[in-house]
Amino acid sequence: MGLDFSNELWVAIALTIFAAGLSQGAMGFGFPAISTPILALMTDIKTAVLLNLLPNMTVNIISVVQGGNWRASLGVHWPLAVYALIGSFIGASVLIVAPQEPLRLLLAAIILIYLYQKQIALLDWNVLMRRPRAAQAAFGLAGGFFSGAVNNSLPPLLIYFMLLGVEATIMTQMLNLCFLGGKLMQAATLGIAGEINLKAALANVPLTLVALAGMAAGARMQRYLSAAAYQKTLRYALFLIAFMLVAQGMRYFWR
Repeated sequence: MGLDFSNELWVAIALTIFAAGLSQGAMGFGFPAISTPILALMTDIKTAVLLNLLPNMTVNIISVVQGGNWRASLGVHWPLAVYALIGSFIGASVLIVAPQEPLRLLLAAIILIYLYQKQIALLDWNVLMRRPRAAQAAFGLAGGFFSGAVNNSLPPLLIYFMLLGVEATIMTQMLNLCFLGGKLMQAATLGIAGEINLKAALANVPLTLVALAGMAAGARMQRYLSAAAYQKTLRYALFLIAFMLVAQGMRYFWR
């Protein structure tokens, strides 16, 4: 990954990272769900993931530290984070060797699952949910895999917590913990495989500062933000992004 981008592309990358930080600060989670697909449209999945590593980990660390009542969260849900680590290692290993175009389709699929998560949660999950350990393993591994492969573990984990009916604070804490663990595992896997070069590492530093600026601005905007309007705008944007990712990914099969 040479990162020999034009100045205009670097500006677009920085604006994307800022917007993702804005969302993280305002809503408490969701940084990679916004930054990764937009960056993937500009570059490729692997580059989008590498440019997200330090910014994503930093905002997740802050979100984890800001949480409270960790005993209630970890006491019940800690196995989910462990399974997410394992899944992230598998997903990152796939990211290293898989062609980029099919990964775009995978990212588009996970975006659509996110958009229809409420409808998916209404399906009959009783067989799985009657086995709590199996459910934790299934959703944790799925979330971790998508985190490692395409940087988005949100849909499987959100569906899991919706099925459990946990309170918002605990859900946000565990989401950020799973995100952080997944990013650490992803970074370690990519680093050991030699996928993180000096240019990529250095590029993460200013992008992290941009993400923190966006997060701070989002936190200030939180009281003025209409959650309904935000969700509606985000849905339209993600639909468009998913469509564009599908169009890009299908080129692999049209050759």
